[in-house]
Amino acid sequence: MSRPMTRRAAAAFWLAAALPLFALEPGDQAPPFANPDLAGRHVLSRDYLGRGWLIVDFFATDCEGCKKELPILERLQREFGPRLPILVLATDPAGQAVMEAYFRASPTTLTVLLDRYHSAVRRYGVSEIPSLFLIDPAGVVALKQVGFQEGLYERIRALLPADG
Repeated sequence: MSRPMTRRAAAAFWLAAALPLFALEPGDQAPPFANPDLAGRHVLSRDYLGRGWLIVDFFATDCEGCKKELPILERLQREFGPRLPILVLATDPAGQAVMEAYFRASPTTLTVLLDRYHSAVRRYGVSEIPSLFLIDPAGVVALKQVGFQEGLYERIRALLPADG
């Protein structure tokens, strides 16, 4: 006869399910994901992976490091345009309403996707926000940046080909 799960056991089970099983590192193949954008359209990473360089950035509206990264990502977007897609995965649990309000006040040209339930967070093994992954044309992680650090633009730019 099975016993009902205690509240403590249930909380431990859900916490364990929410934690990443591994941490994606440089040299690893980037896993695919599908997340809605702010307009509700699903964006499939497979449409980007293996087709050129790609940045996948994990963001939250209450993260000061994330707010410092956005202008760097905007600069890269202006410089490379469609040759360097940038997908910003918004991890705020409140989801779309919070993100729409944030980006209405601070407009962006970047592609913002909602990861309210942290499915992409788990697939990429993200344990800290911001986390950024530069993925090469073969779909392999070339750079992993955890937390905001000065010099991010230079580190990314050094890995990209001169012609973009």
